[in-house]
Amino acid sequence: MKISCSACGKKYDPLKRSGICPYCGMHATEDQIAEAQENDRVQGGNVSEVLRSYLNEKLRKEKKQSPLRRKPVQLTICLLLAGAMAVVAFWGKHIYNERLDYYISQRSTEDLRKESYSLGDTVMLDNCQLRLTGFRVMEEYQSTVSGDFKLLEVSYETKEEGEDISRRIGGAYVLTERGTTVTALDRWSARELLGMTEDEYRDSPYTDGFFSPRGNGDNSFKLIFAVPKKDTSHTVLTFRYNDSFAVDKHAEVRYEFTLREEAAK
Repeated sequence: MKISCSACGKKYDPLKRSGICPYCGMHATEDQIAEAQENDRVQGGNVSEVLRSYLNEKLRKEKKQSPLRRKPVQLTICLLLAGAMAVVAFWGKHIYNERLDYYISQRSTEDLRKESYSLGDTVMLDNCQLRLTGFRVMEEYQSTVSGDFKLLEVSYETKEEGEDISRRIGGAYVLTERGTTVTALDRWSARELLGMTEDEYRDSPYTDGFFSPRGNGDNSFKLIFAVPKKDTSHTVLTFRYNDSFAVDKHAEVRYEFTLREEAAK
């Protein structure tokens, strides 16, 4: 772009003359030179140079681009991730099915070998002798029970040599006449029912499962079950396992103690 010289008035291109007027030698101002440069770019005077600079810059950026941003690499990564997810899903389903089969086998006891006993009989449970000694309906607490249920108290004794600390030797359940299995009242429910403090309950004979004798020599315990009112025959269940510390711990024998209310009267 040409400008008019502020001294002689003649036009010349300051970009080609380094800003000096070829006619009078007057130097163009910085504003005039800047304006000429801007107009020259707008009018396309340096289009080829601008395009060359743009292409060079684009190529430079592409060369610096991370390999992870290239489509072939991204496609490969996506395929690998999809494959890994498929493997994890397959393996997870395999583990889930294994655990489900194990859970079902542990929850279902119909296929277990059953041994039937009566009140007063002794069985070995986790290297400890267990004997049911009595049972009764807790009529004095009937008003605290909602629904068509009653409270059944079962007494038992255990005997073990060489153990100073009481430990759980098995779970305690009752099989109702309709085939429903119920567990013994847990310690919190029993405490609330009996109106005991934590210390009182700890010193009481009530438990929520079968336990070995205590360190003080006390070997008499009691369980509480909520059973249907109409039931007069109760089957107390517990299970003998292959090994208390085995990784694949499983029940081997189902012990059944039959208690009949009419026989207890």
